[in-house]
Amino acid sequence: MIFKNSFSELQTSKVAMLRVEEELLLTRFLMERLTDAVFWITSDAQIIYVNYAACSLVGYPYEELVSKTIHNIILDFPLEVWPNYWKSIKQQGSLYFESLYKTLKEQCFPVEISATYMEYEAKEYVCILIRDISKRKQASFSLDKSNQTRLQKQAATKEYYAVNFSQTIVSPLSEITKSLNSQSIFPSDSHLSQVFEYIEANYHQPISLQDVAFAVGYCPAYLTDLVRRHTGQTVNHWIVERRMVAARTLLLESNLCVNQIAETVGYQHEGHFFRQFRQHHKTTPQAWRKTQLLTIQNSK
Repeated sequence: MIFKNSFSELQTSKVAMLRVEEELLLTRFLMERLTDAVFWITSDAQIIYVNYAACSLVGYPYEELVSKTIHNIILDFPLEVWPNYWKSIKQQGSLYFESLYKTLKEQCFPVEISATYMEYEAKEYVCILIRDISKRKQASFSLDKSNQTRLQKQAATKEYYAVNFSQTIVSPLSEITKSLNSQSIFPSDSHLSQVFEYIEANYHQPISLQDVAFAVGYCPAYLTDLVRRHTGQTVNHWIVERRMVAARTLLLESNLCVNQIAETVGYQHEGHFFRQFRQHHKTTPQAWRKTQLLTIQNSK
């Protein structure tokens, strides 16, 4: 009877060990297939584990990486300040920042870093996830160039209107156009500043959610959720809203016909512009222009 119980306990223990081994293999399998680079660090900054993405990102083989400290990899973690970083991560539970990554060939590029503190069997670790954000930074640089282009285009457009539209309405519109300021339609949110900057710089082109997401370095689904959580609206809503501001300004301040305005504010088809304008204003562009101009004349 004792032998039978011992055998049963041995079988149970063996099954439990096999389950643990399977879970460890699954964990390793999943870690190796993460697109973000993963580093496990001890309190003395020693690297004890990296995944394939980390080796690929930095350019070191696995054996060489796990023989190094984090000071050799991340430029913001020099030996003298590492204890302060460790203390901050431990106190806060996690830390997020941007830094530079150094490859085997001494090449550096920007990365996004999240560090999480963990304890296991009385031992302390930090798990660091690193993401290459070179494309996002490049998109931001392109955005700056696009803003410069936009300002140049606005100046050229203003000059064009001055030369070609002598009957442009000016003085009575000053108070109205203040309320149409493009900056006032976008919420002040640091999490979405790049999103709104991109829309502001490119609304006059046929841009979509995918274009905005690519420019700021997010997938469309994540960006949709992010914008909805922070504003209660979709990315497309803000694109259309910015186009409507521009359309109203042109309807009031120029003699451009509706199809010219539609093209100027980013619509490829006049019918699409007409439908969206009617949805937003419960009237047609022509009727809205006529009503506004009559209001201005009556206020003189």
